[in-house]
Amino acid sequence: MPTIHVIGNVQLDVLADPVTALPRPGGDSIIERIDVRPAGAAGNVSLALAALGTPHRLFAAVGDDYAGRWVLAELEKLKLHEDILVKPGATGISIAVEAPGRERAFITAHGVLADWTLEDLPDDATEADYVLLTGHFSLPALRPATHELLKRARVNGATTLLDTGWDPDDWKTTGRQEILDLLPLVDLFLPNEPEALALTNLPIPHDAAIALTKHSNHQTILKRGPAGALLTTPTPPNSRPGAATPGADTIVITAPPAIPLDTTGAGDSRAAAILAELATGKPLPEALTFAVAYASAVVTRPSHNRHPTRTEVSR
Repeated sequence: MPTIHVIGNVQLDVLADPVTALPRPGGDSIIERIDVRPAGAAGNVSLALAALGTPHRLFAAVGDDYAGRWVLAELEKLKLHEDILVKPGATGISIAVEAPGRERAFITAHGVLADWTLEDLPDDATEADYVLLTGHFSLPALRPATHELLKRARVNGATTLLDTGWDPDDWKTTGRQEILDLLPLVDLFLPNEPEALALTNLPIPHDAAIALTKHSNHQTILKRGPAGALLTTPTPPNSRPGAATPGADTIVITAPPAIPLDTTGAGDSRAAAILAELATGKPLPEALTFAVAYASAVVTRPSHNRHPTRTEVSR
């Protein structure tokens, strides 16, 4: 079976819903729920892969504090802890705030991820059939070496996947060009709609996905939340009569109806399901169709029972 390596941010996630405004100074706002769970973008991918029965390795770092010990213990239950480095210091924590009718937002402290570098990764971290780097902007010490990491994976024959997350500088400084420079090394890019629009400065998601594919000359999966996903694949000029430049073919995948309970991590679950299906030999459009259905199931489930099995999704 093909090998899968997931590299990225493992942390503690705190989810608050609904949050429509901060409390007044000295005040206390009562909301419906606050959930605490592992595990950051990379951790979410790994937990979903485990639920789908897909063997893989997870490379990340946590602190030696209470939060890190708890996150590691939860991952150890599924034997996902063996490649996670424990560093002195605080574990990364993200607070996700959600409310009906608005995009979720995050407040994050990187903790030991601020010092987790390429040198902290074992040499074989990039030696797999599929290498996914996720949570790029949550890995400030690894960011300068991302180009080298992806290059090593390519040299090792890996299919590379990248999920950046949102740039904390709102794409106003170096983040946009940083990602565009990485894309030629990425076989499958996984932005959501706001990220794709910010990267391309285009107003229409479909156009943004095509522009990213033309730029990288590789495939792009545009995550569209409840609308599903777009898959764009580069086409050479000679495949389109009269065309002088490369183009892109688009496949639209619609999502099944779902009543969302918690949308945080849905994109991570989608990435996991894509990898799980590709590992079984499924073609990418078929893998993406399953992945969209899988993410639609995930958002309907509570934190303590987040990731369904294949059987549960098929039901």
